[in-house]
Amino acid sequence: MAEKVDVQSVVTELVRRLNESARRIRSSEQRIERMETSFSTLEERVLTQLTDLKISLERIGNKISAVSDKIISIETDISRVNKELGKTASKSEVKQLEMYLEIINPITSKFVTKDELEKALEEKFARKA
Repeated sequence: MAEKVDVQSVVTELVRRLNESARRIRSSEQRIERMETSFSTLEERVLTQLTDLKISLERIGNKISAVSDKIISIETDISRVNKELGKTASKSEVKQLEMYLEIINPITSKFVTKDELEKALEEKFARKA
């Protein structure tokens, strides 16, 4: 009977160990499933963020292109304005025109009439004589 007790205790120990191993395997499987779920969720988030990032980069690229086009347009306008400014009169030319206008302006200039000139010449020649 000692042998039967030993066999019975060995079988009981084996069943206990087998149950413990089965429990550990189930526990490990559950952890692996949780990890796979977490990895799957993480992968989905990363893919969503990459898609959003691509869309944002496309928008930024479009805005940069629009700004570049506007800058080119502004540069063209500035070039055209500079050409037009080259055709305008300089400050010294305007001053010169003002001076000429002042000379021939009948309101501010004092013109001598023919009679006044003749009288002044006669007076001058009379003094000399």
